[in-house]
Amino acid sequence: MTAGAHSESWDDEYWREALLFSVLTLLCLSIVMALSIDGPELGLYGALRAKALRLVPGLLALFIAIRVPLQKLRRLILPCFWISVLLCLVPLFQAHEVKGAVRWIRIFGASFQPVELLKPLCVFATAEVLDRRRDSIDSFWHGVGPALMIPASAAGALLMQPDVGHAFFVLVIGGGMLLIGGMRIRHSLGLGLGMAAVAGLVLWFVFPHTRNRIHEYLSAKPGFQIGLALDAVANGGIWGSGVGSGMFQHVPEARNDFVLAVLGNEFGLIGSLLVLFCFVLLFVAAVKISIRSESRWTLLIGFGLAIMLVIQASLNMLGVTYTIPEKGIDLPFLSSGGTNLVFALASIGILVNISNDSGRESDEDIGG
Repeated sequence: MTAGAHSESWDDEYWREALLFSVLTLLCLSIVMALSIDGPELGLYGALRAKALRLVPGLLALFIAIRVPLQKLRRLILPCFWISVLLCLVPLFQAHEVKGAVRWIRIFGASFQPVELLKPLCVFATAEVLDRRRDSIDSFWHGVGPALMIPASAAGALLMQPDVGHAFFVLVIGGGMLLIGGMRIRHSLGLGLGMAAVAGLVLWFVFPHTRNRIHEYLSAKPGFQIGLALDAVANGGIWGSGVGSGMFQHVPEARNDFVLAVLGNEFGLIGSLLVLFCFVLLFVAAVKISIRSESRWTLLIGFGLAIMLVIQASLNMLGVTYTIPEKGIDLPFLSSGGTNLVFALASIGILVNISNDSGRESDEDIGG
């Protein structure tokens, strides 16, 4: 084994472990927050049991995703994506409305959000079309257009629920992957400006609740929920008020969208920076793994999953701190949503899978 080959193998292992370290740290924080938020109501055992019911399926999804043969499943990607788009329309016929939207599928007492399945499949499907159209990516109609149809279709299905936040989110993921896939700068500028204009008009004139959020944000007068979240973060100071202090545990949606506010109160600025550091490390590790992947297809998937996880975290953190209008999107690995946790951990498993394949290929080259 040459020194260069040994260094490459070590780098693969280093970034894989960095990725898993960041996720493990976030999961440990999520367990502490679950005990802090749910403990007073459910008791220690009840809070742990509720967390385990969400965490165990997520870890199972992680281990399955590490072992699944990605290349052998390629032919199933596009059909599975279109099925997930149709699943996002199913809640429209079940009429289980929550806060003016229908986003959950309920079967035999269980429920899940199909958007959580749609997001990673959108990454896979966009990567698949970009890889197939690699020779025509310079053409808008023959290269960019077909790839853009994937996130645009996903966004259209989500707008019907309506889920404006996630519709915007999948378009951002698609745009990022198109740039990585080689889209021309002039195409990206034109597309970005055109989509921004259309999105602004649609959000303002079609969705009143979104218009009200934007108006509230521009007025610089945070509503009740955001106001409590900002107070929670401010009262945490640098070191925090202590785990289980109880002062801000009843912030609306403390378990989901606003878990960072409670964490910032109890762990202070140090805890919030630790969360930020974990997501930065996750992104860097995912990018390093993607760059070293064995094919253009897995490179695009790795980048897409990195964008998906980190942009989602960014939208949540920026919303909680009132830097942007609050979007109602979970914080990956920390929010209590079971569906989100399962597919977030499955995405990490896919990244580890890509890293393992890259490492095996390097070993085979060395042996040859």
